[in-house]
This record gives sequence, structure tokens and C-alpha cells, in this order.
Amino acid sequence: MQTLRESEVHLSIRPGLQEIWHSPLHISDFCFSNLARLNVNYCKFLSDAVLPFHLLPLLPKLETLEVRYCDYVKTVFDVKSTRKGILITFAVKNLILSNLSNLESVWNEDPHGILSMHQLQYVYVEECKVLKSVFPASVAKDFVELENVQNCEELMTIVAEDNTDLGLEFTFPCPCVRSLKLRGLPNFEYIYYSLKSHTQDQLFTKKVLLSHHFLLASCFVNGSMSAN
Repeated sequence: MQTLRESEVHLSIRPGLQEIWHSPLHISDFCFSNLARLNVNYCKFLSDAVLPFHLLPLLPKLETLEVRYCDYVKTVFDVKSTRKGILITFAVKNLILSNLSNLESVWNEDPHGILSMHQLQYVYVEECKVLKSVFPASVAKDFVELENVQNCEELMTIVAEDNTDLGLEFTFPCPCVRSLKLRGLPNFEYIYYSLKSHTQDQLFTKKVLLSHHFLLASCFVNGSMSAN
């Protein structure tokens, strides 16, 4: 396959690209070398992961990943099949997930030591009905702005540490986040949940729904959350 010259690709209108999502064969290392934005909208051929592991190293300039209305997608990044001992650096800055009715996880395994996403800055999640958490701790410690999470009925926590590497130091959830907007999350309980330490950093003493910007950096005091 020839190298794509476009900086933006809409996968749903490029059926010739769909076959490589299911097979790593005959893909040039430079196939997507110019791609900066990937729109994966209304792609019914995706039945599991949006980005299978064999594509992750082939997207060196990808900055924006938008996934909408893919009814059969269960995860966004497939890191479970990645070869151990190989760290992939991923340049994505903006992640937009919308109307993914069967999305169970953003990563199907904690990517620590497998996939580095230190440039992630902006995350938007809406209408992901069965998603229970957004990030593992190893990713949350680096991202800058989790702008909006709304209408995710089963979401219980933003950061879940249950599968995190035991050797990973992580004492403060989302230390760089500037703003966070939460809406329509009837089961939401925690910003950060740690199964290992059996500690939970709850937003307030009860469940809350925010319709305004919540400034995490200034509201986190002595291990508890308080509103300004």
C-alpha cells in the first residue's frame, strides 16, 4: 500500500483502508506517516478495537483521534496484544469519543510500559453507555484537560487504578487537569479509585453532577475534594 499524503482521513469513506485494520500484512511502515487526524465515524466493520496493536507504531504524527457512532466497538486502543518489552510512543493530543454504545474501555489493558501517551491534552467523552472508567492511573497522571464527560450511564470513576503496575508511583489523580465538566452520570462516584490501597478520592460526600467547570487543581485539599 502506498503512503497516504493526506493529513486527515475519514475512515468510513475510505473502504480501501478497512482491510488493514484486520490484518498487519503488507502494510508499509510509512503508510500513515503524514496522518495528523483520523475520523472513525459510523464504521460498522469495527467489531472490537478502534486501533489494533499492529497499527499503533504506524501513526507517528497522529494528533487527533475522533470516534463516533461505532456501535460494535468495545475498546479504543488494543494494547493487550502488543509485544512485551517494546514501548510505543503515541503522539495523540486530542481524543474524542462519542455515541459508542458498546465501549467497555479506552485501553483493554493498562498501557504502562507498552504505550506512552505523554502528549495527550484534551479528552471528550459522551454517550458511552457501558463505560465504567475513563483512564488507568498511568495515563491520567500526564493528561492536561479532561474537558467533558456526559451521558455515560454506567460510569463510576474517571481514574481506575485496579490494574496498574504495582511499581508505578501515583499519589495524586489527574495533577495537570485544568477543568472537568460532568453531566448525566447517574452512577458516578469517584474521580479516582484505587483497589490496591482500598482508598477512594470521592468528589464530595455524595454523588455529584456538575454543570459548570470544576477546577481540580484548586479544589483538591488534603486528600478530599471540595467545591469553590
